[in-house]
Amino acid sequence: MVQTLIADIEKVRRGALVLFTSRAQMRAAVDALPGHLQDMVLVQGNQSRTRILQAHAERIQSGLPSVLFGMQSFGEGLDLPGELCETVCIAKLPFAPPSEPVDEARAEWLRSVGRDPFNELVIPATGVKLLQWTGRAIRTEDDQAQVICYDKRLTQQAYGRRMLAGLPPYRLEHRMPAS
Repeated sequence: MVQTLIADIEKVRRGALVLFTSRAQMRAAVDALPGHLQDMVLVQGNQSRTRILQAHAERIQSGLPSVLFGMQSFGEGLDLPGELCETVCIAKLPFAPPSEPVDEARAEWLRSVGRDPFNELVIPATGVKLLQWTGRAIRTEDDQAQVICYDKRLTQQAYGRRMLAGLPPYRLEHRMPAS
């Protein structure tokens, strides 16, 4: 996935956002970046959110490409219209661990009555989060962007296809991983 991501970052001409589900995965991607790409990537946590977004906008306004690497909070409520985000890359489907007591109680109750918490709770919640993440790419009526998801479960698993069906009617393109 990291090698394919690097190949996609090479193609960025203006703004892009890469969303990760774990800090370890984000760090592995940062560590794998070749030297010529390191200057165009801004990583969540290295500076304040305000400063990172400001630097991102400044780079793009000056004609340089800029890529934001972020976690869940960058996938929700981040407004990057137009050239600030022409590509959204999603490393993995944004499954959340059932660590909230209310979610655990709901899951336990569903199991106790013979129902499947994964399909009834986890899949819908992940589908909503995936919709939010893809929504970072289209912020105005005039925006055009591409969304790249590296998680093959989106097309190869029944639950992934259900999530895909819940997204706007994006043009779907299957690609072979970079070698």
